[in-house]
Amino acid sequence: METKKILPLQLSSLDQANGFVRELLQEYKCPKSDNIKAQLFVEEAIVYWADKAEANASFELSIQKRFRTITLTMNYWGNPENPLTLPESSDDEQADYRRIGQNILIGLSSVTYSYEKGCNNVSYTLKQKPLNPALTTTIALVGAIMTGLLFQAVAPALGKQLGSVILTPISSTFFGFLNAIVIPVLFFSAIGSIFNMDNLAQMKRIFRLLLTWSMAVILVAAAVSLVVAQLFLLGESGAAIQGGQSDLWNQIGVMVFGIIPTNIIKPFLDGNTLQIIFLAIISGIVMLTLKGRFPSITRVITEANLIFSTILDAVCALMPGVVFISILNMIISGEGAALLGAFRLIALLLGSFLIIDLVMLLSLAVYEKISPLAYLKSVAPFLLIALSTASSSATFASHTATALKKQKIRDYLVHFSIPVGVLFNKQDAIPMLLLTSVFVGNIYGIAFSLPDMIPVVILCMILSVAVPPSPGMGAFLFTIVFNLLGIPIEGLALAVTIAIFMDYPATTGNVMTTNIGMVHTEHRLRAIEAKKA
Repeated sequence: METKKILPLQLSSLDQANGFVRELLQEYKCPKSDNIKAQLFVEEAIVYWADKAEANASFELSIQKRFRTITLTMNYWGNPENPLTLPESSDDEQADYRRIGQNILIGLSSVTYSYEKGCNNVSYTLKQKPLNPALTTTIALVGAIMTGLLFQAVAPALGKQLGSVILTPISSTFFGFLNAIVIPVLFFSAIGSIFNMDNLAQMKRIFRLLLTWSMAVILVAAAVSLVVAQLFLLGESGAAIQGGQSDLWNQIGVMVFGIIPTNIIKPFLDGNTLQIIFLAIISGIVMLTLKGRFPSITRVITEANLIFSTILDAVCALMPGVVFISILNMIISGEGAALLGAFRLIALLLGSFLIIDLVMLLSLAVYEKISPLAYLKSVAPFLLIALSTASSSATFASHTATALKKQKIRDYLVHFSIPVGVLFNKQDAIPMLLLTSVFVGNIYGIAFSLPDMIPVVILCMILSVAVPPSPGMGAFLFTIVFNLLGIPIEGLALAVTIAIFMDYPATTGNVMTTNIGMVHTEHRLRAIEAKKA
C-alpha cells in the first residue's frame, strides 16, 4: 500500500509535509521516536532542496508499507543534490554543528540517496512498532515450562518422542537458517555503519574525545567480563578443550595475523568473522572516501543491507515461538535444571553491569569532582526511561533536555554525542556475549580456560559495536560466538531468552556511558578553551 503527495518545494510546505508523515505513521502505529525522526528527515531534505531549487519546483512525498516495513520516499527533479551531504565549510559554525547532529540522527536508520534520469531520490526505512519482546518471550517461557511439566507428569514417553521427532528438527532448521544469514548481515551492516559517518570529519576533535572514552569503557567491560568468568564460570566440569598453551597461542596468532584474507570469497565460505569484518571496514572506508562517485554501487550496498535486515527482522519475529519449542524440548528431555540454573547467570550479568557503572561513576568523582549520588539524581529521568523501555531512542528528548539544561553541556556537543552514542556505546554487550556463551557451553559439557577466552573477548569487543538497536536482535551475534567456541547452535534459545531480559539494564548502562562521555568531553573542551584564552 502506497500513499503519495506532491507539494511545492518551498519552506511553506514544511507543516503540510510533516502533518502528512505524522498522521500516516500514527496510523501505522510506528513508535513516537521513529515518527519524530521521520519528520526531521523530511524537514531537512525540504530545507536543503528548497535552497537550491528553481522557483516553481515541486517534490513528491510517498509512504509505502510492505509487511511490517515502512519506506518514506522523497523525489525531486533537478540537478544532483544530496541532502545528506554537508558542505566542507560554513560561515555559521554553530548552525553547521546542529545540522551535523541532525544528519547523524537521520543516519541511525536506513537512508539511501540516488540520482537517476534527473530525479533526486532519498528513502527512509523504518518499522512498525513491534510487540514487546520481553512480554512475548515471558509468555513463551512460562507456557513452555508449564507444558513441559505437564508432559513429564502425564506422558513422559510421549513427550520425549515429540521432542525427537518434531521439536528438535524444527529448532535445528530455524537456527541453521539464522546461522546462514549471519555473515551477510554482519558484512553489510558494518559497511553501512561506516558509510553513514560522512559528516564526522568536521568534528574530529569531539569525535576523538568521545571515541577515546568509548574505547576505555569497552576495555573496562572486557576486563570485568574476564574476571567474572574466571571466578564463577571457567574450569567447571565438562570435556576440557584439548591442546597445550603453546598451541592455543599459536591459534591466537593465526587469528590476529590472519585477519587479512588471501581470497575475498573464502572468508564468506569459511565463516571467518574477523576477516569478514576486516573486508567490511576496508570497503566502508573506500566507499566513504569515494562517496558520490559510484551511486549505483552505493545503492546496491544499502539495498542489500535493507534486504538482509528485513530477513533478520522476520526471523527474529519468530523467536518467541522458537523459545517455546526449545525450552519445551529442554524440559521434556530432562534438561530443565539448566533453565533454573540461569538465575545464577543473571546475577553474574547484573553484577558485571554494576561494576562497569561504578567505574564510570568513579571517573566522574575523580576527574570532574561530581558526587555519584548527585549525578544519578540529575540523570534519573532518562535513565528510568531506558530501564523501562530498553530503547536508547526513547531517551533522546529527555536526555537532550537534561544535558542542555541541568548539565550545561554545549548544544552542538549534545546533538552530536547522543545519536553517535547509540552507535558506539554498547559496552554491556561484552559481558552479555561472553558470560552467556560460556554458561551455555558449560550446560553442553564444554569447559573453557582463561586463555580460551582471550580471542573470544577480543571478538566480543568488536561485535559490541555491531549490536542492533532493537531488543532481541542480537541473536545473530551469539551465533558468531557460539561458532567460535564450538557450542551447539540449539543453545541460542536460552541465550536469547536471557539477553532479551538483560537488555533493559544493559541499555541503561549504555545510555549512561554516552552521558558521562559528554560530561568528560565538555570538561576537556573548556580546559582547551581556557588555555587559549
